[in-house]
Amino acid sequence: MQKQIDFRWRYQPCKPMDIQLMKHIQSNLMTGKTQMMLVAVRSFWLTHAIANYSDDEKEVQRIARSCIQALRKQAQEIVELAGLEDASLKPLRQNYSWSNSQSKASHSNNNDSENHVYDDAGLSNFM
Repeated sequence: MQKQIDFRWRYQPCKPMDIQLMKHIQSNLMTGKTQMMLVAVRSFWLTHAIANYSDDEKEVQRIARSCIQALRKQAQEIVELAGLEDASLKPLRQNYSWSNSQSKASHSNNNDSENHVYDDAGLSNFM
């Protein structure tokens, strides 16, 4: 397996929402563009990539759990940011609270995860 590849992506958005999104990504001072994009892409697509190239079911499941945890964390942040109070989101909050407490217990030595909105420390072993 290659240790490094060159991946380039050029995008010139036309839709107003995509323009606003790209401006936000470019101007974010807390997290770099690459990190923001990788967290979002890894959270959903990493399991697909590993499942397509691995015969190790346990590895795929381990990665899937980490990706689900990252997606739950992102969904919870969206709920809070938008001030949503929807009964259909209550199970998400309960699941997030459970997985978040487990994550804190298993990553108690990683203080950095408390300082970043989208910490993908749980996915870092898979890169």
